[in-house]
Amino acid sequence: APSAPRRVTIRYEDVGYLIGGERGDDGGGSMLTIVERRERDGAPVRKCVLGGGPDREAEDGGPTDRPFALPPPARQALMSSILTLLGKKGTLRCVSNSAIYPDDGGGKRSLLVVHHRPLLRMLLRTAPYLDERACDRVPHEGSGQRSVTLKRTVTVIRSLRRFFDQGVQDSISLGGEAPGGAVALSDATARSVWSSVESDVSRTHSNGCFRALIVVYLFHPSRCSASYYLSVLPLWMEAWRQIDRCPEWDHLWLVLFSRARKYLPPGSYDWTGLLRHLLTHCGYWLQIPTGGASSTDRSFPRAVSPAKRTCPARLKAFVGSEGKYEEGMDFVGRLTKMIMFCAGPGKGVAVAAAGGGDGGPASTAAVSEGSAVTLRFLSFVTPYFNPSNVGAWTFPLGAFLHYLAYELCHRVGNAAGLRTLRADHPETYDRLMADEPYLEGLELPGNEVVAFLDRLLPLCQQALYSKNPNVSHAGETAMLYLVQIDPRRASPPLLDFGLRALDVSSVNLSHQAPAALSAISRLLQPTLRRDPAAVLRRLPDILRLTLAGIDSNDQNKSLRTLILYRNMAMWIPIGGVIVVPRRDSGGDEAAWDGTTTVGTDLMSARRALAETESYRAALRALPEGSLLALPPGADAEDDSEDDACALDDLFEEAMAAMSDWSLSFLDRIFDLLRAAGEQEKLGRGHGGVGMRHTSADVAMTRNFQRIMKETLIYVFSGMDDETYGRALRRVVDFVSGETLPFAVKDASLLCQAVCSTRFASGCSSPYADASPGLDALVPVLVEDIDRRSGKSAAYRLRCLAGAVRYAGSAVLGHGESIKGAIEFALSKKDDRVLFKTGCKLLRHTLASQVEEYIISQSYHPMRLESADSPRPALGASASLKGDRMAWHVPSGEQIDFAAGLIRQFTLTRLDGLSSESGSDGTGAVDLQRWRQSLRVLRYTLRGASGVLLDQDSAAIVSHDDDLCPKERATARLILAASDDTRVMLGGLRRRFCYGVLAIMSMIATDATANGQGAADRDQESQSRIGSPAKQISSDAKVCKETIELVELVATRRGAHYQSGTKKTIWRGQKELLIDFVVSSQSEFIASVLRRSNDASLSDMNLSYKDSENGGKTVPSALVVNRISLTNEALAGNASTQVPRRLRKLRGGPGSVTPSSVFSVGMSLATVQEHLGPSREYAPGETTLEAYEGLVDGLSALTCHDNINVRGDALGILDFSLTRFGWVAKRRLPRLVAAMSLDDDALEGVDGIPSCSRLIDRFNSQNKRTRLAECVKGVTKIIALPRVMKHFMIGEGNRFDLMRIILGTQKILRLVPQEEVPKIVHYANEIFKQYRSKVLITPRITGKDQAAHAESLAFLLGVLREGNSSNEADESEEAVQLHWRDRLLAAWFILTSVDEGDLAVDDSEIVGQIWSACFMLIEEETGQPLQRVALGLLGRLTSLVLVQRGSNLDGPGDDADVALLLRSAFTREKFLEHFAASLVFDHKADTEVGGGHSAQWSSGIEEVIRDSTANLSRRTLFPFLRIGQKSRNFKLAHSQLTESILLAIGREEATAASRVLLAQATKLVDAPPSEDQRNSQMTAAELFSGVARASLLYCADDEERAKVWDEILLPFLNDAILKMPNMYISAFFDAVRYAIHSLPPSHFFPLLQWSVAKIEQTCWQHETGNIEEADEPAVSPAVADRFNVQSKWLFLIQAILAELDIDRRDIKRPWYTGLLVSESRGNDETQSFTAEDGLGKSFDFVNQKLTPILLNALGHPYDKCRDHISSCLFRMCYCHQKLVRECGESPSGDGDPSIAIIDKLVSTRDSNEFSFREKVAAMGTVRKFISCCVHWGDTSRWYHQFLLPLLPITFLSLENIEGEVTQENRGLESDLAKGYRYTVADISSSCIIAYGVNEDRAMVLKVLREMSGQTHWQIRQAVAHFLRCFQGAHKFLLDNDQNEEALSITISMLADERREVSNAAMSTLTGILAASPDESLIELVAKYTRIANKSLK
Repeated sequence: APSAPRRVTIRYEDVGYLIGGERGDDGGGSMLTIVERRERDGAPVRKCVLGGGPDREAEDGGPTDRPFALPPPARQALMSSILTLLGKKGTLRCVSNSAIYPDDGGGKRSLLVVHHRPLLRMLLRTAPYLDERACDRVPHEGSGQRSVTLKRTVTVIRSLRRFFDQGVQDSISLGGEAPGGAVALSDATARSVWSSVESDVSRTHSNGCFRALIVVYLFHPSRCSASYYLSVLPLWMEAWRQIDRCPEWDHLWLVLFSRARKYLPPGSYDWTGLLRHLLTHCGYWLQIPTGGASSTDRSFPRAVSPAKRTCPARLKAFVGSEGKYEEGMDFVGRLTKMIMFCAGPGKGVAVAAAGGGDGGPASTAAVSEGSAVTLRFLSFVTPYFNPSNVGAWTFPLGAFLHYLAYELCHRVGNAAGLRTLRADHPETYDRLMADEPYLEGLELPGNEVVAFLDRLLPLCQQALYSKNPNVSHAGETAMLYLVQIDPRRASPPLLDFGLRALDVSSVNLSHQAPAALSAISRLLQPTLRRDPAAVLRRLPDILRLTLAGIDSNDQNKSLRTLILYRNMAMWIPIGGVIVVPRRDSGGDEAAWDGTTTVGTDLMSARRALAETESYRAALRALPEGSLLALPPGADAEDDSEDDACALDDLFEEAMAAMSDWSLSFLDRIFDLLRAAGEQEKLGRGHGGVGMRHTSADVAMTRNFQRIMKETLIYVFSGMDDETYGRALRRVVDFVSGETLPFAVKDASLLCQAVCSTRFASGCSSPYADASPGLDALVPVLVEDIDRRSGKSAAYRLRCLAGAVRYAGSAVLGHGESIKGAIEFALSKKDDRVLFKTGCKLLRHTLASQVEEYIISQSYHPMRLESADSPRPALGASASLKGDRMAWHVPSGEQIDFAAGLIRQFTLTRLDGLSSESGSDGTGAVDLQRWRQSLRVLRYTLRGASGVLLDQDSAAIVSHDDDLCPKERATARLILAASDDTRVMLGGLRRRFCYGVLAIMSMIATDATANGQGAADRDQESQSRIGSPAKQISSDAKVCKETIELVELVATRRGAHYQSGTKKTIWRGQKELLIDFVVSSQSEFIASVLRRSNDASLSDMNLSYKDSENGGKTVPSALVVNRISLTNEALAGNASTQVPRRLRKLRGGPGSVTPSSVFSVGMSLATVQEHLGPSREYAPGETTLEAYEGLVDGLSALTCHDNINVRGDALGILDFSLTRFGWVAKRRLPRLVAAMSLDDDALEGVDGIPSCSRLIDRFNSQNKRTRLAECVKGVTKIIALPRVMKHFMIGEGNRFDLMRIILGTQKILRLVPQEEVPKIVHYANEIFKQYRSKVLITPRITGKDQAAHAESLAFLLGVLREGNSSNEADESEEAVQLHWRDRLLAAWFILTSVDEGDLAVDDSEIVGQIWSACFMLIEEETGQPLQRVALGLLGRLTSLVLVQRGSNLDGPGDDADVALLLRSAFTREKFLEHFAASLVFDHKADTEVGGGHSAQWSSGIEEVIRDSTANLSRRTLFPFLRIGQKSRNFKLAHSQLTESILLAIGREEATAASRVLLAQATKLVDAPPSEDQRNSQMTAAELFSGVARASLLYCADDEERAKVWDEILLPFLNDAILKMPNMYISAFFDAVRYAIHSLPPSHFFPLLQWSVAKIEQTCWQHETGNIEEADEPAVSPAVADRFNVQSKWLFLIQAILAELDIDRRDIKRPWYTGLLVSESRGNDETQSFTAEDGLGKSFDFVNQKLTPILLNALGHPYDKCRDHISSCLFRMCYCHQKLVRECGESPSGDGDPSIAIIDKLVSTRDSNEFSFREKVAAMGTVRKFISCCVHWGDTSRWYHQFLLPLLPITFLSLENIEGEVTQENRGLESDLAKGYRYTVADISSSCIIAYGVNEDRAMVLKVLREMSGQTHWQIRQAVAHFLRCFQGAHKFLLDNDQNEEALSITISMLADERREVSNAAMSTLTGILAASPDESLIELVAKYTRIANKSLK
């Protein structure tokens, strides 16, 4: 019967509007309809609504209840489009809220406004668990897909911040000119976002502070008014300081401060406070040890690194970070950005600069406070950069140096960009300065830049020689950043520094030669561009000293030397310049050619800084030891270049040196080739030394060869004619004089470089190509070639192959010689090396004649200073628009020559194969001939595939449309050739395609079942002497050649390939040459222009920024390479575009697809006919049909009986589907039939043999080996991603795939036993592909719904079969595999069921799913199948609860479904099985049974992981700061239990709860075994779920009290007593989950009961009993009683922790204020004591528990003292938080922390304790201090708790008075040792950075007092404390505090105890290291005077 009609409701929202749109010029209107919105000042405002519906502020059902209309992949695609348009560099930046409206901008103003509320709703619908009260939606896709969707959503929100409503539309003129001055903003969105989460940010007791900060990070607009930022910055600063040691927290705040800085005028906010805060925490962030890296005093402990607080992973996912490393680098980058921003004027108070020396001008120059503090920090960290000072700080400091240098360079570049913008776009500049006033202070004063360079460059030198290669690279890059600021002054000393390491006399620096070579390479270009004389003077020395770097024994050094030479050849000519006229810019050239510049004369603006007086004065004032210090007699003001004559002389000398060097360089290369050893080529089955090398060695060798090739090409192309002639003679002598077979590849590269095309001299065309190298080498290489040995001939022919590769038209002059060489090599059939060399020569010759490529001399650095000057502009960037690049374009003569080669060497061989008889009387064929002929064809295609077209060239040219550029250009080239050539080439590709297809058909014929009779098993042994076709098809080499031919003929359209890899290498080379100052300068200007609301700048995003004025710093070589790579990419794209065009000509995707031309049953005679020239093709036999047939042929070879053939064919098949993907879609039914063994009538269809027929085919061992091989091939094809993509479309295809995966059992019974694991592995690969792409989509059509129902029925049938494979004749492995199929069937059900299945009319399927789930839980005890059933149960229960909603008592629409669940959970037997299944759902206890973790079969672990993910929906529990205590407590089990009880109804839940708790009681009593731990964990999980569900069902306090007293507390009492102490943490988590987010009145009975237990059992001090007696050891009974006490003390902490919850979160969601207009402040003053019992609970705790704990401070059991101190901390923490939330204490008894602190402070001096009790009590005090240090936040705990306890901490180091026993003295010693660690903890871990200066003064006051103590241990502790305290607060202490710290230190230097004076000396060293230079100068002068007086 037809199904009922289905209705679909699509909701929409008003996401924003467009203001000020314009109508088109044609009067037709714009794309969007413009409507009147409202009147403003009498003028109508036009608004274009983007959403089409009303802007709903609050909607029914809440924002998290509605599913998305589109599946995740579609949403991801849409969000990608949004990012393209609205991203940082998107085309719509000019209509964002940060747009710039120039006063002279013509036309209408436009603004796009996007509402933030729809985006928040989208985020909440994507991840509902962002609300801690809510659960995530039931997953419909894989976890990876969900992560991608969430990350993309977050990125979209961050991009759309720029379009939020900030009131810009109320300030700009929408009808014409923009008003002058800054735009007045209303900050609507910013105020709404911040006011909604402001209170949450301060709730540091929970993770709500992280969530609130993330919301601000995502939704807070950057552009706000200065008044707004000035009002919130103090609040932000205070909020930031609340949490210590949390990198995620710090990073997000840094981002917010970075946003705010742009919109505050200089001087309006004191940024130095922020800077001091940053530098203070750099010690932790950069892992710099507090107080120094090491201390010589070992008598005092060193504190361990303090624990850090982390943001939960589920919340951190909303930030969108990539990974830990990327996150860390981003943090360091953001940190340095803020540090560098705080430097310069307008950020603080100016101070005098240090280091003036002789009192010059710089000695009195003012340095801003921010710069001075930063320089002081750099001075402090300088020792940590020493290469020998390696530690945890090494890499962070290297990264810090890298980013700090970059930010300095970036700021200098931005300042230069601002100067250029002011000159080129004054109106835009004025508007920008009004909108972003911080730019007024952007430019650093020259003296501060000099100070930074002077301090940073020495650090770069040290980092360059670091033992850490990453730090060395960071130092090298940082050095480049700094040098580019002023290359004229910074580069020369660094060049000399590098040259010293290369000098042979510097023995101690020789190991640094590689780093020095890299540094010189990086310094070359910026120095050449700014001061070429500095390089030219040193060039002879550089060339002389670096030649030794080419060393055959040191590949790393040789590599770096070649990179240096490559860079030199790209920038400096060799021997002289080559004058090539620039491109003519006149004539008919288009006005816009795709290139642009962002400014005029960017280089002059960049150099303006170095020309300022402050900069020059600072240089003059530098001391002599500075790197930047001017040499004697030099003047900083003399900034003029050397006079032209002197520079010309230097250039001539340099050219002569380069010319001489080039010959020496070639000699070094020759020596390198001579030293080359035999290259290891490890084949299959070979061992030897090659086995010891890895793929990294291979990559290193290939990289070396590539760099040597590039270097040689650039060197030869950079030579003038005279130098080239000399070098050519050297190469000719080398090649002719020696034969180096081991270096043949490198020698070939040498010949390729020397013979590459050059500009022809004396020709009419200035760009005609010539190859003098080829003219010189060909006679030498081919001379007497037939008389030479095989190795010698192969060596010379290989060199000849390299020589002709880029020789251009010069090859024609040596055509006969080259032909003769090829013919000679191909005639040597028995010499494989020589034959292969001939093939390569053929390939390179063809490629050189039919391919277009750049003339190599275009790489020459031939830019001139001007058109009239012959002097080159050394270091200047190439220009794409102005520079000429000459191409070699094949002529008709060259095409004819190439065609002749193809006829002579390729077609002749194919014709020979077609005429071969195939029999020599014995039935054998000449396999060698077949192999070599196919090889020649392969190399022909590799060289000439680009000139082989699919149609006649004239027909192609006649098409005007649908032609790719490569196809059109090739057709035009062929038209220039002769008619015979055109005719031959026009049909050659089709001939090759069908010829290869015929060979594949013949090979596939033998692979099918028809190729051998079913009963002829003995014929297999005679395969080698069988028919000729059999011999060919079974030859692996013939098959491999055929497969490679398919790749070439079907997917190659040129000789070059892998352009993507080459582009990656090119980008890396370009990055090494970027001038970051110019790049920052241009990007700053481009960013401003991109934001400018000016139509004249609309093409900015579409243009290539060209030349230096576009920010580029690339030599001609890289520009030429990039153009060449673009040409190669066009050829690569043609392999995709041409098939699409042919398919379109056939009718397109919707046309009827003809049957495949691939067929089996082809004989050798037929193959020979296809290979011959006489075959005629039918009209339908086009190349497109051949391509599709070749794909089928690859499928056939994937089923070949040779494993190597199968692997090769599979790889090419996967690659071919990238071009012919539509073929895979049509082959799906055939693949399904093959795996179903239902293809008896499909023999050879689509290339796949009939698997059903192969069942009757056995080998000589009576095994179905052929069937196994075919099945493996088919499974591999199915597992291909491009095939799986089609299988995942539609429910029917998915069902087929399920049957394939689950239907392997029948195949496994047939194949040989040894093949079973392989087939299982391949089938598992299909499953993994399915799992990665699984996605539940709405089933719209009835066909999809029917297929889905059929698949569920099939899967349920598999599950009902049970273990039916236990037959007598079946193996154990088969039984296991059948169990695996059932497991996968259950998994398929788990990932297929959704809410639609519960709503269908057919309830039978739903009932069967529930029944199967219950059956598996009951029957599959302890098996993975049971765990999957649990996941299915959790998913079904979640779906039930989602449908029901918040109604717990009503039946809802799911009454029938819930009835099934209710009936199961009312059966006691099932509840027992359910509890047992939870036990087995834990990970195995690795502490039992040898410690081995579970070893799952392949794929099973993924199945279990998915089932665990479906047990319950995601939540943010624990939402409080306290995390889970137990790693083994599985929260999902508690959630599952709770969900089930809530789903079955109240009465049934009550009965089930009693049964479950009874089972939990049994689990607690589990005997010792491997499952004991898991059983006890399950008991806690069951209690947690039962307790929470029971409390949610209760309606009033009386009912809740009854539940506690009758059900929950009796179980808890029994379970706690029985639970081992090591697992009691599970009940801590269980209790927390049971009561979390509930009012205190709901669990007040639990609180009463817990306190009563403590009151009954806890040890109490007896007042008045202080006499010490011989206390015996603790008896076992007493110890057991203490264990019980520790349990109750631990449990009460869970209750105290949940008292911290915020009451307001229960009443309304946190996001209410963001989604509605009203403020959330209405609930701020609610009383929390009446309704939820908070005051009652806290009063009870304060009155009952506090006295008990304070009277138990001296508890004799250490574990109990730990819990007592923790409880006291929790009570103080709870009260502190509640006072902060409520405004007053919720307790009527006041603040418990006062009594606690008073008691702790008085403990040491109290006389009420015995000696042992006092020691124990002091230990409790110490542990309380540790809790405050590590669990509390310094801003809230230091003043109130640590400061009062600081004196007792020091005094506890002194012995307690009185005579005591030796044993007690030992206890006292242990106590003192613990307090020494406490002193170290406080001094290192607690930083008083929360803005209260008095607390730091109070600490120093305590230290002053303690320094006068008579006990020397206390004085020593004071010295160590002061060392760490001053080191941690050095940037926060004021002058008086610094003086006080120094005074205390000095007073202890003369201490009578050596231990104290040594500690004071260490402290003094730390103080002096962090002191400013001026302070040190004063101290030196002061104590010099004192010393002088003491000598008198």
